[in-house]
Amino acid sequence: MISAIHRRIVSTKAEWRADPARRVIPPLPDPIPWPAPIPIPVSHGRIRVSANARVYRFRQIAQLRPWCPVRILCNERRALEDGLWHAIEDLYLLLQTGPAPAELPPLRLIDLRHPRL
Repeated sequence: MISAIHRRIVSTKAEWRADPARRVIPPLPDPIPWPAPIPIPVSHGRIRVSANARVYRFRQIAQLRPWCPVRILCNERRALEDGLWHAIEDLYLLLQTGPAPAELPPLRLIDLRHPRL
């Protein structure tokens, strides 16, 4: 079972370039309000968690460990019929197997943002 929080900001090319706040998602406040766990495999946007708790985005980017929270940041751009769109995704993952510890370890950040977008 896994708890997942997915946030996303989608902007037009003009919004992305004009407003620096459209390129940043501030972290969630501590303690993170983890939602009820759901079964894996699961997908959020372009990020997928396999049944063996491996995280993929085009390739494997992480192996989840029980009760070790992970935050994944990534951005992308897409050309659609109505123009060029930019997005930033923020995904928090917590693999919940076995007994819960008294305290969670620090959040591990995986930053996949491309600096030139």
